[in-house]
Amino acid sequence: MKSKIALWYLIVVFLFSWGFLSARYHIFPWSLIDGFIITVENFVKGDPFDDTPLARRVVAEFKDDTAQFEADNHPGFANGKPLSPDFFDPGQKGLPLFFTEKTSGYYMVYGIFKAASNGLAPYAILIDHKGNVVRSWHLPFLGQSKESRRIFISREGDLITNNSDALRCYSWCGDLKWEIPPSGFHHEMDEWGDKLYLWRWDTVVSVDKKDQSVTTILRLIDLVMNNPDVVELRMPLTDEFRYFEEARETSAVDDKDPNLAQKTGYFRGRDPYHPNTVSVNKGVCPLFPPDALLLSFRHIDTVMVVDPKTAKVLWIDHFNRQHYPLWRPDGITVYNNRTNFRHSTIEYVTFDKKRTILADGKDFRWHRTWTGNYSFLDDGSLLFLANHSEFYHLDESGHVMSRFVNRFNALDLTIVNAYFVDEESFKRFESACTKSR
Repeated sequence: MKSKIALWYLIVVFLFSWGFLSARYHIFPWSLIDGFIITVENFVKGDPFDDTPLARRVVAEFKDDTAQFEADNHPGFANGKPLSPDFFDPGQKGLPLFFTEKTSGYYMVYGIFKAASNGLAPYAILIDHKGNVVRSWHLPFLGQSKESRRIFISREGDLITNNSDALRCYSWCGDLKWEIPPSGFHHEMDEWGDKLYLWRWDTVVSVDKKDQSVTTILRLIDLVMNNPDVVELRMPLTDEFRYFEEARETSAVDDKDPNLAQKTGYFRGRDPYHPNTVSVNKGVCPLFPPDALLLSFRHIDTVMVVDPKTAKVLWIDHFNRQHYPLWRPDGITVYNNRTNFRHSTIEYVTFDKKRTILADGKDFRWHRTWTGNYSFLDDGSLLFLANHSEFYHLDESGHVMSRFVNRFNALDLTIVNAYFVDEESFKRFESACTKSR
């Protein structure tokens, strides 16, 4: 009897010790379940920005949310009319819906469309106020990538994309003018003089539109190292992501770097910061240097004004999974996705931290969890992406002038950028296109 008790005692001690060691050193069987346990713990704790009760979040885990795909989830669109079918597959049962009170000008929409001559693919289409597709640009994916990224219209009317991490420039006519192969270009672009500004891996770079040379403007490693007092940059780092001094030699490279092929470049591991926007001051705000950068970091819910010469943070504020901050003379505007809440907003924030909501998702049943493109026109109107398949154009008083939903049969497809092209710009772009033929 004593021998059995002793045996059971040894078994219990062994199991307890093995359990402790497996949890301490992440060996079997903990290695099989640690990811699941961490996921459950994180779910129970919740996001600090999330105001949704635990019970509601649990229900949501077992309920399919297909709102971004179902065309029927867009009520109150009685005035919407299908676009002209010339561009689209004649077999489509449902065409994109478009409503506008505008009597001039054009909307350029970049996203996924089903053309008559092709399958589902990334296109930019130009729509007139009558709903006709007057121009279209097929912007193919590269390699295995199947996600539309961003498009930017330059002052000359060129269309620049960073689809599949490559940078490509198409003329207004649709010809490919130049390209830089896939090398980490991502998110929104800005233009200043003859150069484009955007993130390449973890580096702010400028790209010369004439010769396509790439120059490093600011490295994230330098931002981290030169701002020890900015707590947002002092997050706990995992073994997969550690910023050491030697990382200065392995991050953020120029095209002319002879050791480019040997450098890792992408020194960010699990992407704790997720930089997604570069906007150059260009003299818009007199409080900061003309070359000051407005940077958005989605994963730390932070927007910063940074001096690229010193890599010092000059101003900082917080949002929730935001995109696309833009300069104003005394503040910034931000597409505040509010991924952890129920509605998105577009907000105006002064540099003394006073906030105003310019467009509220509650008013339009609008919640865009990722990306966010918007623009203010000279007449004070606001054009912005809403749910993942639609855009709105509001006049200065908030009245809906235009609305678009990218419908395909019974589904809605993603759009990533939307711009308004006025008549003068359209004629100038078309004229340049005609002369080049």
